[in-house]
Amino acid sequence: MRVRPSSSRWSARSFGAGLLVAVGTACGSRGAERTLLATRVPVARLDSVLHAADSVRLPLGEARILSAVAAESGLAARTQHDTMTVGELLTWARAEQARKKQVDAAASAAERARQDSVRKLLEPLLAVTIVKKMYLPKDPASEQYEDYISLAFAYQNKGTKPMRAFQGDATFLDTFGDSIYSAHLKVDLALSPGQTRREPARIVRFNPFRVAHQRLRDTPLEKMKLVWQTTDVVFADGTRLSLATDHEVP
Repeated sequence: MRVRPSSSRWSARSFGAGLLVAVGTACGSRGAERTLLATRVPVARLDSVLHAADSVRLPLGEARILSAVAAESGLAARTQHDTMTVGELLTWARAEQARKKQVDAAASAAERARQDSVRKLLEPLLAVTIVKKMYLPKDPASEQYEDYISLAFAYQNKGTKPMRAFQGDATFLDTFGDSIYSAHLKVDLALSPGQTRREPARIVRFNPFRVAHQRLRDTPLEKMKLVWQTTDVVFADGTRLSLATDHEVP
């Protein structure tokens, strides 16, 4: 009579066989990976080469880098040679990725510095106040079928140059300094140096499901503080000062 192997010995043998298969598969995968990385290819045809080698398993990071490089236009014009091994392209792509991060970081830092400088120039140019706030409930008899909040602002040119128009961000704060409501205002109103002008009231369509609208309606004007930040000024002589890069004119 044959003795049937115990389940523990059988499991051990199965595990060992599976491990050998896994090791063999891994070795084959690494061999295919090494072959792919050593393959010399025309740089301009990298995308088609990667498609042809779709079954080769690469580490996720390397696969992402190669895919991103292959999708870039003008790749061949930026590399050192017309033909390179896939491994050389991967090394080049890593260096290019690091270089781009440095360039982007430097550009972001320069843009933040520019905006800080422009913000200091814009900050003292305008004084903005809110002079009236009203809640206008709907009145079908007057053909007003929605609720509105009316806001009237006054603007003072505190600079030395006449202004033709300007825009900025208005934020209403409560007694504790928490934001009640904010909006971006574009104002097409000419102002001479030192002049204060009031524009027609702005109408906000009241949404009863918005907490900001509820707080704006319910908070008395004397308990609100308006914080204004100018983002753009167009002067009467055509020059412009703006936080946006493409609008700044010295």
